[in-house]
Amino acid sequence: MNPKIIYPIPERQRMFFRRLREIVRIVFICASLICLLVNFLVKGKFWSIIVVWSLFSLWRLIFSLRLVEFSVYSHAVRVTLHTIILLFLIDHFLAPGWAQTVIPIVFFADLLLMFVIYYVTYDRRHRHLVSILTLGLINLISIPYSIRSWPIDNWIAFAFQVASLLLFVVLIIISRKDLIYELKVRFMTGTK
Repeated sequence: MNPKIIYPIPERQRMFFRRLREIVRIVFICASLICLLVNFLVKGKFWSIIVVWSLFSLWRLIFSLRLVEFSVYSHAVRVTLHTIILLFLIDHFLAPGWAQTVIPIVFFADLLLMFVIYYVTYDRRHRHLVSILTLGLINLISIPYSIRSWPIDNWIAFAFQVASLLLFVVLIIISRKDLIYELKVRFMTGTK
């Protein structure tokens, strides 16, 4: 009796990347635990949370990609959110005071980049408006954070928040039909 192989033989390249992911995961977990332990023993500023978040961000953005609804837009939103959280952690735990100005600049730059990419790839843009909408709504939520010290210290952040808000409104006005269609499809209410 000769057994018949019915499963395909795994490709060497896939096996290599699977093993690489396992090794990187173990290294990241060990590095995170070591950093937390060293920070606990040294008793200084809580810098290890920044290292742990950075390793987590690298893992989520490079080694553990979401395959469902993966696009340039959704990946840019995830990169922006991980960056904003990292900037907030650095501002909160290590060097306070500067993130109120930097975070709105990062939001504006990413929103502008997504706006340009959205209209450069005009024919292939469907199913990506929700990612841009998510980024714009998170930008709106971040406005109170950057306006805490208004009007004396933070006029730059306020200017970038207003520019981001205007860019977001322009995007919604220009693509309102596509946005309504996208929301109908997303929430299954019909396409007519």
